[in-house]
Amino acid sequence: MRRGIPRIAVVGAGITGASVAWHLTRAGAAVTVLERGPDASSGATGSSYGWVGTGSMLPGDAPSRFAMIRDAVPEFARLASALGPLPIAARGALVWAGTDADTDAFVAQQRAAGITIALLDRAGIRTLEPHLKAPALAAWVPGDFALEPALLTAQLLSSAQASGARVAFDQEVSAIETRNGRVTAVVTADGSHSVDAVVLANAASAVPLAARLDIHLPVHEAPAVLLAFDALPGRLHHLLCAADHEVRPRLGGGMLVAADMPVEGDAGLDRLARQCMADTQALLTAPAGLVLRSARAMQRPLTSTGMPVQGFLPGVEGLYAAIAHPGVMLAPWLGRLAADALVAA
Repeated sequence: MRRGIPRIAVVGAGITGASVAWHLTRAGAAVTVLERGPDASSGATGSSYGWVGTGSMLPGDAPSRFAMIRDAVPEFARLASALGPLPIAARGALVWAGTDADTDAFVAQQRAAGITIALLDRAGIRTLEPHLKAPALAAWVPGDFALEPALLTAQLLSSAQASGARVAFDQEVSAIETRNGRVTAVVTADGSHSVDAVVLANAASAVPLAARLDIHLPVHEAPAVLLAFDALPGRLHHLLCAADHEVRPRLGGGMLVAADMPVEGDAGLDRLARQCMADTQALLTAPAGLVLRSARAMQRPLTSTGMPVQGFLPGVEGLYAAIAHPGVMLAPWLGRLAADALVAA
């Protein structure tokens, strides 16, 4: 990195790019965020469920990934202390499996992994969720929470801009220029822009950019669906994971459901919405007044190992990647690591 204030282009204005830009700006870099879409969160972030925590995972399924997420979640407290209150829609998660024995085993695994968790009986569950058709047992994970990813992205970008960052939309990066093995510029429709470093935070769209520099990124896309429902107030207060049916309150009212993409693709979204509405209502003792607001299919950026593509990329000095799923959970951690590496480099 050259001496003086480093000029850094962040490619992508989703939650990871916004976090990277905010951390870099606070560290003293001159930051430009380049987003190919017309606004922030136009990619995966805009359709992200926003569950932060470990309550939807089994530690034994992927121990390294679980430990990474467990250790990354406290970064949100650091973020809130600097940024202000975060757009949190619900605090605490209730989780139960298909059988009480499986729920009990889930709690044991989480405790062994260092998670604060409790096993609640039906009376304890109803204290938290009076309108829930409570199972006999459920895990209560008080440290998990749901936030609105698009709102947090906007909050991060606004704060970064107030500290001097530039955010440009409708600016697709078509190439990264190099000289003598190091980054010198990014190319958009407006021309070539001199920089000292580039952060690829644009999920799977980073793959062809890196490929032009003979760098292979082990990133691929997998579809999922986010369904938003209007609902009567007060029917749900926490995150729920009920034998793989995930539902949570929305900030400002209503509910969100995360689901797998139907095998029929977009043609199956109407059927999926009806099924998710029925499954959600079946969890409750009182009518929820559910009305579908939207059903959005999106592509999640997955990696071959399940771990982030994070850090300097080989062969090109000044080229850095920050690509991960779940991006929402890892964004504050990825942003801090990027700022530490790039400003100190």
